[in-house]
Amino acid sequence: MSRNKESFVPRSSNENLSRRRFLQGMGVLAVGALGSSALTACSGGGDEPAAGADTQTDVQEPGKSVDSALADMSWEEILAEANGDKVTFCAWGSGGADAMVEQYWAEVKVRAQQDFGLEIEYVEDTAEFEERFISDYTDGIDATIDMFWGASASIGAQLAAGALWGDDGNQWVKKLPNNQYLDWTSSDTNLNGTIPNDYYQSPFMKVTPAMVFAADRYDGSLAWDATSEDGRPGLFHNLSELYQWVQKYPGKFTYLDLLGKGGFHGTQFVTSVLYELTDDGSGGWKPVYDEGDTTEARSAKIQAHAEEWFAWATSDAATEEEFLSKSGYVWKYLNDLKPYLFQLDGAVHYGADAYEMVSYVNSGDIATSFTTCVSIFPKTQSDPSYLPNAQLFLMETSVGYPDFITIAKNSTHKAAAMVLSNLLLEPDMNARVTALTGNAYNLDISKLDDADAKIFTDMMADFPKGTAAPPEQLVTSAHNVSSGAISKWLGTVWDAQVVQA
Repeated sequence: MSRNKESFVPRSSNENLSRRRFLQGMGVLAVGALGSSALTACSGGGDEPAAGADTQTDVQEPGKSVDSALADMSWEEILAEANGDKVTFCAWGSGGADAMVEQYWAEVKVRAQQDFGLEIEYVEDTAEFEERFISDYTDGIDATIDMFWGASASIGAQLAAGALWGDDGNQWVKKLPNNQYLDWTSSDTNLNGTIPNDYYQSPFMKVTPAMVFAADRYDGSLAWDATSEDGRPGLFHNLSELYQWVQKYPGKFTYLDLLGKGGFHGTQFVTSVLYELTDDGSGGWKPVYDEGDTTEARSAKIQAHAEEWFAWATSDAATEEEFLSKSGYVWKYLNDLKPYLFQLDGAVHYGADAYEMVSYVNSGDIATSFTTCVSIFPKTQSDPSYLPNAQLFLMETSVGYPDFITIAKNSTHKAAAMVLSNLLLEPDMNARVTALTGNAYNLDISKLDDADAKIFTDMMADFPKGTAAPPEQLVTSAHNVSSGAISKWLGTVWDAQVVQA
């Protein structure tokens, strides 16, 4: 489904910055007229140079394309091949699932057309289109979906089917000039879940889990600690403390129905339980870390435990029956929470979606609820009266994951897909991911020049309003593992073992 947003006009500062970079890359502006960031963005400088991104060849040789000669092509030749092309992009939120995410994709569409002559047709990320991305390849036809935005579960299926361009080692992401702004030593860049990224998945952004509460309703009377280090009311820092907190304040917390509209957020909460806790040896639960561990040590142990689960989920031993036998501690923890959760009409209430939970926080019925940034601030930014003084609280043991961009092996628009992938890594566009959606950007700010770094510091100074944790935690708190194949079982097993129990 094509999204027509021609009436949208991007901010002039962003447009001019991108235009200058584009013109420099095409050899129109003199080198001396630009700062070092614009120069290196087009020359492919940095820790991971964009191979072949020289300025010697401005015209593409006849018959030369990224399909047949990627290693020998300059970025200017790739731009020339992409100019005037059309790319079909499977991207969640592009079809109106979330107004602020849709606005981001509208900005991307305008920038792609204005700066690179690209036309984008968006299709909403649904099971139908995820399957089509793979089935077009296995059926031996040209791709009807050229690009895909996703996490390890979906991309793992694409990889297993052999449908991803670059899985043979062509390392197309190295050709993107803006890959220099990424930290290639970070697992958020070089791992998708536990799938190594050999430069055939372009990093995009990170899903950040959080707790939401209203500052004007949450006061010291509901504090777990007297205050946190920054003087704000304290909250629980991990799932063990959450269990103690709900006993102290019954009815003031709940999470989302895994089988409802907000199933994604409910699944993320249960995934956090899966990874942060483990069997205590007697049918109960315990944290995978020790009480005296530092935050860094806890994070490392959670990551290792999550990777063990991911490895099992992708093995031949992974069945729903075996999952049930291995995950008893998860359902024990959730059943321990159950008597203390928010009730509606005399029964435990698991919210239908994140906005419903926000309404309960806003009314004071509950104090806090689990969400992700993307589910809260689109609504609060577009309608400030919806949740005045909204704040996020990030647990020290949050479990999130990065998302990546892939290109179909059977796409006939690969150069255009590469140019669009590079646009998503422009500093101003990557900052907009956080400003508009609430999810975390993935660029390494230390690799930017002062002007580009200021885009992020200015944005983070304003976002999100009243955040109860340092803004940088939006980027650093999430662990890099998704639930993978396990996610397809979580809802039905949770319903049987917790809701119906």
